[in-house]
Amino acid sequence: MHKLNIRAARPDDINRIMELEDGGFHQRIQEDQSVMLKRMQHFPAGFLVLVNDRDLATGYLCSELWDSDGSLQESAFALGHDIKDTHRSNGSQLYISSMTVAREYRGSGLGKKFFQQSVHMLRTELTHLRGSILLLSAEWTGAHKIYQDSGYTEIARIKDFFAAIATHDADAIIMQTQFSEQR
Repeated sequence: MHKLNIRAARPDDINRIMELEDGGFHQRIQEDQSVMLKRMQHFPAGFLVLVNDRDLATGYLCSELWDSDGSLQESAFALGHDIKDTHRSNGSQLYISSMTVAREYRGSGLGKKFFQQSVHMLRTELTHLRGSILLLSAEWTGAHKIYQDSGYTEIARIKDFFAAIATHDADAIIMQTQFSEQR
């Protein structure tokens, strides 16, 4: 697999990240710039950008670390949640809170490569990780395939979580994977 140019996001990337957010998500579920900046500042290693040869962000992946006690509170998935309330520096579950690539790259396989290489980078850097969790709309079939192909399986649903944007299925799907000891 071709190595992508992925690096930690910087505060000067925020305007481009917000453009990607606008292009990647319905207006009713977009994060505010202040939320994104807090996430970048609180867990800089977990906020990655995919950049082109001009160092312009063409995708981003935002994450945090959660405890692995098995209890999933719906409020932890809430739009605009404060990372300080959910992130645990010694958490063993990588929660992917948001990920997107620029529209012009969708359908090319770049999103899947970016996702997989980002998770690999985080696992390599954060050796205490034991698994990963994410949430997506039941209607996002392309994203669902990326995550399935990356070893994630559905573990739960939150009924009507995406009611503000759904056209036929408002449920949120919670997916999870467990990491093997090999990196």
